[in-house]
Amino acid sequence: MRNVYNLSIRAWLLSLLCLLVGGRAVANEPQFPKTTDDNITVNEVTLVPGSADTYQVEISLVGSQIYTAYQMDILFPPGVDVVVDEDGPYVDLWDGDGCIYPYVRRKLVHSLSSSYGVISNKLLRISCSDDMNRVLTATSGKLLYFLVKVSPYLKPGDVILKVTNLDFITKENAQKYHCKDQTLTLHATAESTATLSVSGSSHYGTCVLPFAVPTLPDGVKAYSAKGLDSTGQLVVLSEVTQLAAYTPYILYSASGYTGTLKGAVDASQYGEVVSDGLLRGAIAPQKRKDGYVLQDFGKGEGAKFYAMDGVEFLIPEGKCWLEMPAAQASAPQYGIQIGTTTGITAPATAATAHGKIYTLDGKEVKTMQPGGIYVVNGKKVLKIK
Repeated sequence: MRNVYNLSIRAWLLSLLCLLVGGRAVANEPQFPKTTDDNITVNEVTLVPGSADTYQVEISLVGSQIYTAYQMDILFPPGVDVVVDEDGPYVDLWDGDGCIYPYVRRKLVHSLSSSYGVISNKLLRISCSDDMNRVLTATSGKLLYFLVKVSPYLKPGDVILKVTNLDFITKENAQKYHCKDQTLTLHATAESTATLSVSGSSHYGTCVLPFAVPTLPDGVKAYSAKGLDSTGQLVVLSEVTQLAAYTPYILYSASGYTGTLKGAVDASQYGEVVSDGLLRGAIAPQKRKDGYVLQDFGKGEGAKFYAMDGVEFLIPEGKCWLEMPAAQASAPQYGIQIGTTTGITAPATAATAHGKIYTLDGKEVKTMQPGGIYVVNGKKVLKIK
């Protein structure tokens, strides 16, 4: 059975006290922690970035004596998370081949408590004990398992879990043995699957992918943002025909888009934050208070870059924000301009009833198509919808 606790300081101290004192501690006899070379190991696990699968990670003890309780902290890297459901972190005692817990009436007598992301971000805290202080049945064997899920942005190669505060307790005088900090290594493949999406209402979005996309999906346009126009009020977007790996972009789709893309990932290009021109892309989620985020407040003004103004934003993995040079970072918002021509902002107003509509090469047309740039009443406009 999985037990979950959201650890307050008091609750954690009480839990730790139970582990350290136990039922046979001698009054006024301090039990200072002793160091040990005992450690834990992990099974072979291969993770596929972007997969919908969950993966079972099994932790085993390699010990030198009989213990009765233990505790540990495991820190996860970006791209890997413990599965959490309505009962909390999916962490449980090992109750199969290699189990070293004692049974009473065919049931395990030890209990396990865990929390994930409560003590600190991406930290799994685990403690295991028995109310009757009963001992394990062997010095080595399987202790527990947990389920993990992985994101499309997990770095290929070795995936390192950092283990700290690893302590085991013996029944005799509740003596605590402190293990050295260590790492557990999983593995990630160099192929990823990611979802690309553009809102059908605002028509704009941002993206950064861990792999290259040589051909854009039908109905999707992509842009880089290298600088501002001559007025200093508009972000100039330059259209691109393909997406480079680990490069942030602005996307446009007249009717919205959601699709799944797959590609090979080069770990040497990995970075938790990547940049191109004015854009910054989050490969790992980022908390930001400065910069600009692309938003559409639904007031008919369309998508613009709005200043964060000290308000903390969580930029999800695969999304982008805009950073301006310090001399130009005081504006509350920036509009969007397509290309180097002036007066093309997004979204632009529709053509007036009296204006003739021309394509950029001078051909007169009756209607404007979404995503196209036209000349109306002598001005260039971008048709949004």
